[in-house]
Amino acid sequence: MSAKRFFPVLALCAAIGLIGLGIGGCGDDDDENDSGAAVTTTEETTAEPDAGEDSGGSTPAPSGDAARSEKVEIVEFAYDPDPVRIEEGGKVIWINRDSDPHTATAEDGSFDTGVLEEGKLGSESFKQPGTYAYICSIHPQMKGTVEVVEAG
Repeated sequence: MSAKRFFPVLALCAAIGLIGLGIGGCGDDDDENDSGAAVTTTEETTAEPDAGEDSGGSTPAPSGDAARSEKVEIVEFAYDPDPVRIEEGGKVIWINRDSDPHTATAEDGSFDTGVLEEGKLGSESFKQPGTYAYICSIHPQMKGTVEVVEAG
C-alpha cells in the first residue's frame, strides 16, 4: 500500500477508535446498583448535606409554616440564618464556613454540636416546641436562636 493511501486509512481508523471510546464512556455510569436504586456516598463529617435538598437547605413542613430541617451556615463569626425556624421533631444542621473553629451550644445546656472545624458540620433534632438560644462556646459573642413550632 502506498503512503498516500496509508495515512487516510490510519486517520479513519483513529477516528473510529476515538468515537468508540466516547460511546463506551457514555454507558451505565449513573451510580446505580443492581436494584436500580441510586447509590449515594457521603463522608460523615462533610460540609455538604445531601444534594437532594433544595438550594435553601430546608424541606417545607406539611403546615407550610416552618421547615422540617434547616441549614445554618457559620460565616464571618455569625450564624446565618438567625433565627432559624423549624417544625417540632425537625433538625438543624450547622456548617462551619469559617477558618476558625466554632460550636453551636445551647445556653441552657440542652444541646452542643461540639467543636466544628472549617468545612465540618453538626446537627441537632428538636422534639419540643419552644425557643432555644445558643452561642459559640469558643466565641461567646456569637449568638443564635432556634424557634421550634408545633407540627401542623
